Amino acid sequence: MASDEAVDPMNIGEVVTFLEAEFPEVTVSKLRFLESEGLVRPLRSTSGYRRYDEDDVARITRILRLQRDQH
Repeated sequence: MASDEAVDPMNIGEVVTFLEAEFPEVTVSKLRFLESEGLVRPLRSTSGYRRYDEDDVARITRILRLQRDQH
């Protein structure tokens, strides 16, 4: 996702879809858990939906790689 163009924030389902090629076990619940633990802090839309930007997705990717590589 690294480029000079700004990428629109993704909703939680889009993040799961984006990540599932590398992390087929990733779920919406897992992303919510990471947020509850303070590991990621997505923006919220005016209606309260989570909006993940590039930095959020990069952080989640790092976390999931670290978890996978520890097992």
